[in-house]
Amino acid sequence: MRILGLIDLAIKEDLMDKAVKEILPEAEVRYIKWPTPTPDVLTKENLNIEKNGPEAAMPIPGLLELIKEFNPEVIMTQFAPVTREVIEKAQNLEMIGCLRGGVDNVNLEAATKKNILVFNNSGRTANAVAEFTLGHMLSVSRNIGMETHLLMNREWKRPETKPSEMYGCTVGLIGFGNISQKLSERLHGFKVKILAYDPYVPNDIITQFGAKRVELKELLRESDFISLHCRLTAETKNMIGKEEFKLMKPTAYLINTARADLIEKDALIDALQTKQIRGAALDVFWQEPLSKDDPLLNFTNISITPHLAGSTMQTEWLTISLFLSALKEFLKTHQSRSIVNFKPAEQIKIAENMKLVKSVR
Repeated sequence: MRILGLIDLAIKEDLMDKAVKEILPEAEVRYIKWPTPTPDVLTKENLNIEKNGPEAAMPIPGLLELIKEFNPEVIMTQFAPVTREVIEKAQNLEMIGCLRGGVDNVNLEAATKKNILVFNNSGRTANAVAEFTLGHMLSVSRNIGMETHLLMNREWKRPETKPSEMYGCTVGLIGFGNISQKLSERLHGFKVKILAYDPYVPNDIITQFGAKRVELKELLRESDFISLHCRLTAETKNMIGKEEFKLMKPTAYLINTARADLIEKDALIDALQTKQIRGAALDVFWQEPLSKDDPLLNFTNISITPHLAGSTMQTEWLTISLFLSALKEFLKTHQSRSIVNFKPAEQIKIAENMKLVKSVR
């Protein structure tokens, strides 16, 4: 098995190499780096890919030549783009492992056309983001972030409005996947009531985690904390706008550790300025890095962090090991829940003609 790893600033070659040797020791691995020179450039490229697809990204010099020479069956990538040209030039390619939840940086149409299986890493940051979201809830409602900032700037100043406790509150979770499920487990210690809006998750899953399924408007009206955990799609873009803010309690807090474009920015700024809601906590932004003159920096009823909810020591290892374990399991069972572009029955049919599958029989 030949695996080609696309390296970026956020994923280390030695860690990837260690995971491959531990989980798939028989594999031959080569690496090539996506030349994003600084974290700021990497962030901008990621946003560019999310909005415009992998074809719009900064290319990887020498990638096509390496593919021709090495002829990999598997490509692993975290943020680096896998374009249509790469997929078409990789004659032996059978799998692409995207080492994160989304697959925006992979040309899914081109891969599907060639029966190339595309894996994602859903759940790799679930624990990290769930914990971080809970931290953001506490930070904004108890003014922890703002008071720390003031004190570090030599100002001993109490908040203008009294902080609010989470205990016994109502928490609304928009999207009820892995992160919301992990967050629900942690929230129960606060004796909160959990409302969930997710038209795609079965009701038995929602009730299993102690939540109640409601429609979006009811969640917005009833919740003291509203936390976003859904994917950004054409359907969910700007799902929280002017009309949605009108439904919220004036004491409500809005938390976003998912994607910035789930919220209409101007509507959020207006809601914070007019005290239509009590506060907001954000880890994601419409422009990253955040510009120095961004109006969000002027508010005192906000908690903000630079897109780091999923970054922990534990997720570094899970980023690679989850995909490799899913790949190894697929070679045995011929199906995987991590494959995003084919259903289980289709996966089994494709596996019948895969060279990798035949090589382990």
